[in-house]
Amino acid sequence: MTTGEVDIGAEALDFSAEALEECAREPIHIPGAVQPHGALLAVREDDLRVVQASENTRALVGVDARALLGQPLRAFLDPGSWDLFERALRQPSLRKESPLFLRFAGLAFTVMLHRSEGLLVLELEGAGPPEESRVAGTLQFVLARLSGARTVLDLLRSMASEVKALTGYDRVMIYRFHDDLHGEVIAEVREPELEPYFGLHYPASDIPAQARRLYAKNLVRCIRDVEAVPSPIVPPENPRTGRPLDLSDAWLRSVSPVHVQYLRNMGVSASMSISLLRGGDLFGLVACHHRAPRLLVPAQRGMCEVLGRVVSFQLEVLDQKDAAEQKLRASTLAHHYVEQVTARLGTSSRIAPGKGEAEKGLLGQVGALLGFVEATGVAVVDESQVATAGVTPTAEDVRRIAAWLREVMKEPIFATDSLGAELPLARGLAAVASGLLVTSFSSEGRTMSLWFRPEIERTLAWGGDPRKPVSRDPSTMRIEPRRSFEVWRQTVRGCADPWKPWEIEAASALRAAVVGIVLGQAADLARLAAELRAALRARDDFLSVASHELRTPIATLRLTLEALQRATTRSGEGGLSRTDATPRIEMAMRQVERCVALVDQLLDVSQLSSGKLSLSFAETDLGELVRRVAERLSIQAAAAGSTIEVRAQAGVVGQWDEGRLDQVVTNLLTNAIKYGAGRPVTVEVATRRREAELVVKDRGIGIPAEAQARIFERFERAVPASHYGGFGLGLWIVRQFVEQMGGHVSVASTEGQGATFTVCLPLVRGAAPAGKGKDVGGS
Repeated sequence: MTTGEVDIGAEALDFSAEALEECAREPIHIPGAVQPHGALLAVREDDLRVVQASENTRALVGVDARALLGQPLRAFLDPGSWDLFERALRQPSLRKESPLFLRFAGLAFTVMLHRSEGLLVLELEGAGPPEESRVAGTLQFVLARLSGARTVLDLLRSMASEVKALTGYDRVMIYRFHDDLHGEVIAEVREPELEPYFGLHYPASDIPAQARRLYAKNLVRCIRDVEAVPSPIVPPENPRTGRPLDLSDAWLRSVSPVHVQYLRNMGVSASMSISLLRGGDLFGLVACHHRAPRLLVPAQRGMCEVLGRVVSFQLEVLDQKDAAEQKLRASTLAHHYVEQVTARLGTSSRIAPGKGEAEKGLLGQVGALLGFVEATGVAVVDESQVATAGVTPTAEDVRRIAAWLREVMKEPIFATDSLGAELPLARGLAAVASGLLVTSFSSEGRTMSLWFRPEIERTLAWGGDPRKPVSRDPSTMRIEPRRSFEVWRQTVRGCADPWKPWEIEAASALRAAVVGIVLGQAADLARLAAELRAALRARDDFLSVASHELRTPIATLRLTLEALQRATTRSGEGGLSRTDATPRIEMAMRQVERCVALVDQLLDVSQLSSGKLSLSFAETDLGELVRRVAERLSIQAAAAGSTIEVRAQAGVVGQWDEGRLDQVVTNLLTNAIKYGAGRPVTVEVATRRREAELVVKDRGIGIPAEAQARIFERFERAVPASHYGGFGLGLWIVRQFVEQMGGHVSVASTEGQGATFTVCLPLVRGAAPAGKGKDVGGS
């Protein structure tokens, strides 16, 4: 392997921005074609007639694409398949109803459904044998990691091994995005004869912005064969929009020619990716490569998606746990610092200290700040004095840096990992002060603390020359990816390790604490430390509950699959009959759906907590929605010995988010069934003045008066977790969704006589419901 080398400074790290921008303009979401191993149909939702189809329908389903156009979909489905399809259309999320197992034109297919720009899109793939037998072990591994992973890297290394075992790809890598959007392979499992990619970096242009958006939206992406000829969609334009059909949500979406050539240049014939999200943003990818065409069946892809969701959630948990522990450490140090400064100031005296005494206290205790963050030196500087500890620039250089900071700082906290790139006079100080974190204790910057880090000379190994991520074919003028992935080594100077978010937060907390000394409010630090300790205990308790709730359906899934495996073995060469296998597979899929529902609930919490939840308002009939949910839960109610009675006034229609409102009704009815002691549940829908009113009433165990004030909070419940399952999130999610739609929810209950939950929603978007209070549900 040949190796190129380049030696650059911190200010020269912006690679090929122009090329990246041009790549980002490629419309990869509207390729006008699909991968040829499956067929696509687009259907009008009002009359369910086919308006677009992929050219390969003749080869896959025996009907020419143009002969399908204008035909009713029902003409090609047998009665049982049509019933399944119609039932799926009544659900709020077609993605959650997929895959469906349908017979189209007499042939068996696995069908994925989604909506795109006013059309229903059906993606048909040949129905393959169930391959869930190896999945239960992988999911059990995830549960073990939920309670046992010590670090993010430990979790991701194990995930790479498990994905390779599950999918059989030649190479599985964990590809992490850095802050500048370039990628790095931080874990890898591969066949021994393959060249390693571990530790290599790749420029941001390898995965441009629009590709990252699609990865964040679709958690699993499969490319069966890079040499396969895409099948065009006819007609090319969506008849509703006059533009190519948007395939952002399509499993079969054909592949960008640039990406196809990129994979060819790497010697890859087939690939798969699993997206890893953190806080709703794309953290990285599980990238799988194979040297021959390869495709996972829909059941395997579904399991990979579950795995991606669970590990994404665990990434957030580990990050939050680590940040809380570090903030607790910093809070403890700040508390000690406050005590030392307070003692220096003599605050026990009845006479308040003057300004000069306060400055003397800060300067005199600079040594206590050295271990506050991960720094090698610290200085406290005011208008006339400098105090230092550890390895720092000279006092004169510290004064020059402070003078510059007073001119440029717009906020009380400043952080950089490349001071020389921003302040030329600091380039000669890189050995001690490439990294700088600053806290100003006054708006004028009169007194401030400065933490320093030295430069870390690093050699980055790139997969190819990062200065030439793409080229242009002179004959076609098309952009092409680089052809060489030989290691290119780059030495970076003038940069320190970046300041972590917890360090910046800790510096901010220190500022508040020091200001609190002057204001007599230092006691808040002790309270903060206690709250952080309580938060850590609450998180540990939650992880215990989460592990239990996820372990139950997976244990059932494993037993079902083991029974299916044994039955298959006993059946000999003839194989297990469809009649015997179907109920067992359905049992397994129900448990998988339960896992997905639990993980979706956790992700709803993450979105709500981070403020990233978006609602889609549309005209919704509340009575019809309630009837659909009641029908969906009727089997669950019957199993509990209960019934659901719906009394809905006609025409209760408003502007609401139908999917989120479906979750509200589902959560309330599920709770009523769970705690209803096998007695009937009633649901009433009516209008009251300018608002809609939904009332769910059970006749079960009821809610103690002292618990009614907290049941709408996160992880709260009115009964012990050991008696009734669940995370304690359902009612909190109900309240959040209802309030996001402008409404409110309340409860009335007498212990032993059941509970009545009332939801009030404005009929007109933006109109506040009558009687809405500031404090609903005891928050």
